Amino acid sequence: MIDKVIFNMVIWVKRRSFFRIAERTLTILMPLAIIGSIFQFMWQSVFSPDSLISNIFYFDRWLPDPIFNAAWYASQGLSSVIFNSFGLLVAYFAAQYTARYYHKDAQMAGIAGMLSLFLCAYRFRDTSNFNITMNFNWRFLGIHSFLYALVIGYLVGLIFRFWGVDFHHYHTENSSRIEWRAFASFKPTAIALIISLMIGILTSLVQVRVFASNVYQFFQNEGQNNLNLWMFIPLIMLALFLNWLGIGEPLSSLTAYVGSGTNVANLNYALEHGSSWNVPNKFVGNALYQSYGKFGGSGVLLALLIVLLLVYKRDNTTKVARWSFIPTLFGSNQGALVGLPIILNPLYLFSYVLIPVFNMLVAALFIQLHLIPTSAYQVLSGTPGPIVAFMATNGNWGALIFSLLLFATDILLYVPVVKIAAKVQLEIDNLNAEEAGFEYVH
Repeated sequence: MIDKVIFNMVIWVKRRSFFRIAERTLTILMPLAIIGSIFQFMWQSVFSPDSLISNIFYFDRWLPDPIFNAAWYASQGLSSVIFNSFGLLVAYFAAQYTARYYHKDAQMAGIAGMLSLFLCAYRFRDTSNFNITMNFNWRFLGIHSFLYALVIGYLVGLIFRFWGVDFHHYHTENSSRIEWRAFASFKPTAIALIISLMIGILTSLVQVRVFASNVYQFFQNEGQNNLNLWMFIPLIMLALFLNWLGIGEPLSSLTAYVGSGTNVANLNYALEHGSSWNVPNKFVGNALYQSYGKFGGSGVLLALLIVLLLVYKRDNTTKVARWSFIPTLFGSNQGALVGLPIILNPLYLFSYVLIPVFNMLVAALFIQLHLIPTSAYQVLSGTPGPIVAFMATNGNWGALIFSLLLFATDILLYVPVVKIAAKVQLEIDNLNAEEAGFEYVH
């Protein structure tokens, strides 16, 4: 009965035009997200001097510095370019698919969507300042602002729906038809750009970006100093929910490991006494999350990938799971978030938010019962998720066994979710086939 209710609810949501556009946008951007996550893994987990793999293989001893540095700069550059400009691609394809959904000029809508995002992210300055440069708030153009870009692209597509002319795409076009397209798209393009200009100016006047920065700073401060687990849990749930929506900055700010006073105090105690059993701050939220709430990525996605590889039968989904498995294992899970997709997928919302919280609460209980020590030692970047607690407790075998058992539990928790996902995807494939004008063969 519950499975049927969930199934019907998810199908109803996925039939809404906004979620259909979001799914298509995520699908077309899947290759870039996976490539970006692979190179992010190489940058942070292989060629970083403080990464686990680099220290295991002693790259600094035998690999020439020019080669090591070139690999680091190349992987860092490629992943940064992809993820820091990801929002522009989201706005383009969201506008394009929305316009195509309503039989309007998709290419012109995509261009208008991308330019509209640029206008909304532009920092408008005082015209008395003659040293005016192209200055954008790049935070709103990256992958962490996926929802922001998606909404703008979708709204631009709707502008083309209401003010654009009906359009049929041809493989080849002569100059007269291109000229007709240009004049036909003038009105919706102008409307989209003028509205975006007004939004950009308004956000500058009311300091929306300053407010957003203050919100992100709040999450960062709480992640550094919050000792009250019952205050941290609601914040991590909110951050995970926002990340599911496509707003990733709060989660990264809240859970980033930094040298805060609480973490430093725990580390100093552990170094002085040779263990982390009786550190002064047992329940530091970000330490619990990094050790037990991630296991490779937000939402414990590594467990989901394993379930997909074991029980899912859809070839394209299992391909995404295989391609994104290694990066996710080492903490680079953007490919899985976009490629499966997880973002804005109602089927994975509750498991994505609640499984990490479940892990943290169970781990806190075991720490309180003095069955495992607190994670106090700093961990090298790129440490595989299931062994982070082992490394952060200076090689405590109890923490390792507990982590593996907890991870196995997470896998079991994802099994029913994946089974429902298979049924939902079959229905969605049939719906897509109906729109394409033929019956889906399965």
